[in-house]
Amino acid sequence: MLITNLLDRLKKYKFFSDLLTPESFSQMKRYIITGFTGFGIEYALFFGFYYYIFKSFFPAGYSLAKGIAGSLLNFDLKGDTYCYLLANAIAYVVVFWFNFLVNRIWSFKSKVNIFKQLKQYAVLFVFNLVATSALFYLLSDKLGIIPAVSKVLIMGSVVCWNFVLYKKVIYK
Repeated sequence: MLITNLLDRLKKYKFFSDLLTPESFSQMKRYIITGFTGFGIEYALFFGFYYYIFKSFFPAGYSLAKGIAGSLLNFDLKGDTYCYLLANAIAYVVVFWFNFLVNRIWSFKSKVNIFKQLKQYAVLFVFNLVATSALFYLLSDKLGIIPAVSKVLIMGSVVCWNFVLYKKVIYK
């Protein structure tokens, strides 16, 4: 009863009424399936790069990255920070293409100009990459949460704000 009343009230507003249609719920189901698949791919890549490659072999360019971050941002990051930020960035770039194409073709069944959508998606990608890196630093370095858990928390946050942006802006 309470949920029905809440949904009825939300449907009075155009923003929410567009999100509360049967088609939107269908899109959301497909988006969740795509999201879990993308999550699996991204997390496996992150985990592999971070724990098996970068923990064993320090990434090339560490000194350069540390110098740039130190001079531009006045940060003195730990070596481990660079490892998980780089592993996150690589995994995110690879999954970018999977998520873009599967969401366009299957989740939202969009027919809009692909180049326009790709530009919008790229802007969101850059925002998400910067936001996830900042959240990673906050959760792992400042709060002491291990990177494997931080990654899951961050990906959950990104999924929430991305659905609305995909539905309302990119794949409309």
